[in-house]
Amino acid sequence: MAYNLSEGSLEVIMKGGHYDKPIMQVLGSKKIQGHGSGERFRLLLSDGKHSHSFAILATQLNDKLISGELSDYAVVQIDRFVLSILTNEKSEKSGDRRVMIIVDVTIIASGSQVGKKLGNPMRWSEDAAKTSPQALQAVARPKPAPSRPMSSMANSSASTNLDSSMLSSQMTHPITSLSPYQNKWVIKARVMTKSPIRTWSNAKGEGKLFSCDLCDESGEIRATAFRNECDKFYDMLQIDKVYYISRCQLKTANKQYTSIKNDYEMTFTADTVVAECMEDTSSMPSVKYEFTPISEIANKNVDTLLDTIGVCKMASDVQELTARSTGKLLKKREVTLVDPSGGAISLTLWGNEAETFDSSTNPIVAAKGARLTEFNGSKSLSCLAGTVLRMNPDLPEAHKLRGWYDNGGADMEVVNISARAGGYTGGSSEWMSFSEAESKQLGSGSKGDYYSLLGVLTFTFSDNALYKACPQEQCNKKLVDQENGLFRCEKCNREYPNYKYRLLLSANVSDPTGDQRITAFNEAAEAMLGQKAAEIGRLLEHDKAAYAHIFEDVKFKTFLFKFRTKMEVYSDEARLKTTVINASPVDYKDANARLIKGIKALSGVEI
Repeated sequence: MAYNLSEGSLEVIMKGGHYDKPIMQVLGSKKIQGHGSGERFRLLLSDGKHSHSFAILATQLNDKLISGELSDYAVVQIDRFVLSILTNEKSEKSGDRRVMIIVDVTIIASGSQVGKKLGNPMRWSEDAAKTSPQALQAVARPKPAPSRPMSSMANSSASTNLDSSMLSSQMTHPITSLSPYQNKWVIKARVMTKSPIRTWSNAKGEGKLFSCDLCDESGEIRATAFRNECDKFYDMLQIDKVYYISRCQLKTANKQYTSIKNDYEMTFTADTVVAECMEDTSSMPSVKYEFTPISEIANKNVDTLLDTIGVCKMASDVQELTARSTGKLLKKREVTLVDPSGGAISLTLWGNEAETFDSSTNPIVAAKGARLTEFNGSKSLSCLAGTVLRMNPDLPEAHKLRGWYDNGGADMEVVNISARAGGYTGGSSEWMSFSEAESKQLGSGSKGDYYSLLGVLTFTFSDNALYKACPQEQCNKKLVDQENGLFRCEKCNREYPNYKYRLLLSANVSDPTGDQRITAFNEAAEAMLGQKAAEIGRLLEHDKAAYAHIFEDVKFKTFLFKFRTKMEVYSDEARLKTTVINASPVDYKDANARLIKGIKALSGVEI
């Protein structure tokens, strides 16, 4: 089979010209020795007429090379690339070197299919580009006046416009090509997101910072500004605008705090240069997403940072709570997202995003870098300071979601992996005994374990089973009796003349293999006692005999319990704490079927 390479395309590209989607052959590859956890590869490319060994593969394409899909002799179409100019500071004779950063490729034929070198390509010479007037014009660099340092660009609109117009895409570097070993570089990048200014105070002093995520055609990177640079650049850098940025410090990225796919991150310094791009920036990419279907999120590890998109099916009212660590008043709203995968999940919005969110039109919500959390066996997503949140984004995925939801998707049955009360999703569907839970050492790990058990409520502790809680709907904090007719909530920092009763029940549960002291909070305790907390509180105040009868009457009743068990330390003594997630009446048809199955398994009879 004949393969038509784009002969002469390398010469056009290396001289600064435009060549759309050239077809080339890979003649070899080599791993670049560098700093950081990520690998970089260099390719030897041929267009049939020339060959060029300074083609760098963007890191997102590494899998194609490692898997063998992009092998020697493969014929590829280069869909997207960026030409970078690297300055050779060690040798003036060598001059600048042109590097082709390959961002996206389509493999036309594998190396095994082609099996040989096509044509007789000659090595591309840098001298050819140097002698070209077009190339000289493309890479010419104006030098700043000695009396005007480049850092002044950040303080003067006039100089910013001037320097921006002098800059050229021919002298900018792709984000993926940056490393701590480069001193002179300029990137042209769009601001995807910008965090609020955060302050800190410790033994070493006080300070403040903000961070922003930047992107170009090749990739993304996070940039952070501290103290003076925080004041200097915060108002200047605006979301969705494009800037030329240079002279930042590069260091290895801390992947614990970011989902940005880059081995490095930038720090603004006193010498950092920032200039807004005044050219047409419509071709510059915006936020890059790697969406995970909602139904697959349940299988992801807790604390994972991921991207998701869904239709807002419902949203809670704004809730207020006080941060334990700082005492600050926080505002949040929980938004339930659905998608065609059949999953639903709760996404927690904070601060201004929570207050301004409008669910009336069932908007499409896209979140980049949301953290996966778990509580009581259910998983949900929470926005962080660096999370990128977009409503009704202009994305193909968003348009498909809107069409799906408006044409029957709204009525689709979904599995809510964030369901809590009555919708327990953690642990196994198999029932377990206390002895089996003990033999499996459930609760001994760093996180709680969940299991189901068919047990009998053998004893309940009626003393202190109720407490007076804050009357606010979203607050369940125990009140302090001021003994003047008022009750104080330390969480809300308010005093109330009224209160609501809530249950905190301690009891013993037994099965044929053992027993366990358990704790049941309000909803689970109400299911066990068969009465609402408000009614039980009324009996406590007006009819002590009826109150006691409720706790006696429930003894020796059988329930299907769903437990969370975790080893906790009290007064330097480790104890197993078992909490009731849910307690429901026994479905004897199901219970008998399980019993018969167990008997047959023990007797060796096939089921």
